[in-house]
Amino acid sequence: MLTDDSLRHLRIIVAIDEEGSLAAASRKLGLSLPSISRILSQSEANIGARLFERTARRCVSTEVGSIVLERSRQILADYTEMFEIAGGSWREPKGLVRMTAPVTFGRLHVVPSLCRFLDANPAIDVALHLTDAVVDLTDAGFDVGLRIGPVTSPSLVAKRVGEVAWWTLASRDYLDRHGTPASPADLGGHKWIQHSSILQPARSPQDLFGPQTATPSTRLAVNDAMAALEAARRGMGILSALSYQAQKDVDEGRLVRIRFPGEAEPIPVSLVYPETRRRIERSRRLVDFLAEDFGKLLRS
Repeated sequence: MLTDDSLRHLRIIVAIDEEGSLAAASRKLGLSLPSISRILSQSEANIGARLFERTARRCVSTEVGSIVLERSRQILADYTEMFEIAGGSWREPKGLVRMTAPVTFGRLHVVPSLCRFLDANPAIDVALHLTDAVVDLTDAGFDVGLRIGPVTSPSLVAKRVGEVAWWTLASRDYLDRHGTPASPADLGGHKWIQHSSILQPARSPQDLFGPQTATPSTRLAVNDAMAALEAARRGMGILSALSYQAQKDVDEGRLVRIRFPGEAEPIPVSLVYPETRRRIERSRRLVDFLAEDFGKLLRS
């Protein structure tokens, strides 16, 4: 039977994992360190196995602990969802939504949209985690994620909100000095700016445009798209960047889009959330708001 004490113990176990130590969990929950330690010991005794390997500074979940943590998060999410569904018909949604998004997209587009959302929904808070790694939303405790590319996980509900595409770009100054290539076969005499990230591994011109592409000279390679765009603004060469990264530069004339025949298909952009979060009103409200906002913004 799930009692208040049982729920309290689950919240403490999850807090220890999220905060990384007993001391940090005690500060987060406002409980004394001896209380946290005692409850963890009780939980481990009840389960019959250690949940964490403990050092002087860190607590790392054991194999059994990882299983218990996954189920604990699910139980807590189901418990919260039950009350939100029951109460959703008569009260405004409130509470915290945890969201993850790619770094550059998050800085350029998610944060401005979130500010508008928070202004319109004063009872809802958002914790945004920006990373280019693909995060397991359920395991990491996130409610909503933004994904650029296909969504393949069967445990996620995906709402497509737009699309982006690879654009080939250079500054007007560079093109005036070196000419505008009419096709990938004309890239041989040009300078190329290469960039990569966890989300976007380095792609050569041949990867982007096919085997008939002439090989340009790579003058600069950098692991950040915004740094590569800055180099392009300064006339260092041609680069390929995702449309959402370069849209403002093109709109304001700092970069020129070079259009080649047979460009790659657009890439879907989706808001995703675990099936278990489908009926949580505050998450659904955020997804609907962002979907409308991004639908106006994202074009390839």
